[in-house]
Amino acid sequence: MKCGISGVTTAMLIGFMAMVSPAHGEDEKSRVTDKIAIVNGVPIDRADFDGQLLMMQKTLLGFGKPLTCRQVSSVQNEVLESLIRREVLYQESIKSGFRPDEKATNEEIATLRQQFSNEAEFKNELRKRNISEETLRSRIERNSSIQRFIERQFSSKLAVTDTEAAAYYEGHLDLFTQPLQVRVSHILIQTDPGWEESRRQEVRRKAEQILKSLRGGQDFATLAREQSDGPTKMNGGDLGYVKTGQLEKPFERVVFSLKPGETSEIVETSRGFHLFKMFDQKPEKVLAFDEVKEKIRKILRDEKAKQEADLLAKALREKAGVEIFLNEDMNLHSTKITDK
Repeated sequence: MKCGISGVTTAMLIGFMAMVSPAHGEDEKSRVTDKIAIVNGVPIDRADFDGQLLMMQKTLLGFGKPLTCRQVSSVQNEVLESLIRREVLYQESIKSGFRPDEKATNEEIATLRQQFSNEAEFKNELRKRNISEETLRSRIERNSSIQRFIERQFSSKLAVTDTEAAAYYEGHLDLFTQPLQVRVSHILIQTDPGWEESRRQEVRRKAEQILKSLRGGQDFATLAREQSDGPTKMNGGDLGYVKTGQLEKPFERVVFSLKPGETSEIVETSRGFHLFKMFDQKPEKVLAFDEVKEKIRKILRDEKAKQEADLLAKALREKAGVEIFLNEDMNLHSTKITDK
């Protein structure tokens, strides 16, 4: 037997599970091709399984060792079981009257959109992942129903003592260490990669004149509002407080080498010429327990709620009617196993 995972073609944009109504009159071949399992009459799409399996495989391979055939089989079964338990939990949430939060769904979709520079890039990413906007919304809605169910059924009823919170704090100080942060402002004099060099040099001379004005004492915010082509020009170029990892590497090196009150040299990129000024610096520090106590309580409540939800999902799974379509090498002619 060839060891590997075949049929893994669709990596999901997010890890939420979609509920898709089965088509009427489909033949057995189509059914097995499209579905990896049926739970209480509701199908779990093979694409969902493939996406989750691919993410799990990438995570495990990140440790630097290829998976053995036995490990591949184990991962397949674990992923499938997690999808089945999630489906029975979703069905239970609907049965208990929990519906998706439309406002939260819209906010989450908006947050996903903000990760792309424009709408066309967002839609192109969905096409690459083979996910429609309707499917994306469905997955977020399903996740919303499950989360609301867990919060109402478990989180709101669970208590976390000060002793538990303090122990978590002491054991996870790295989570409550606030890294070095700097408050910085930015001016961009924009160019286009298609411009001739003479035109680009003309724009550079403009940036040099702005830098000269800044070093002559002119106000950075005023010049940013008047001269910058950057998205923060109306705020005087203010980027707020940033930490390492939030800026592009060429900018990060420059910004974190500045002292409060200093203005950078010109930084050239394909987008144009950039100037930065650092206004303030917050050194790294460990947040006091009282500052994070309520956050820790929520973390621990959520952990306890997840444990309770996992126990419920396992109990529901034992009672559910489940059909599984899976074999060792993930061929489309896999043998059907009935698990009632």
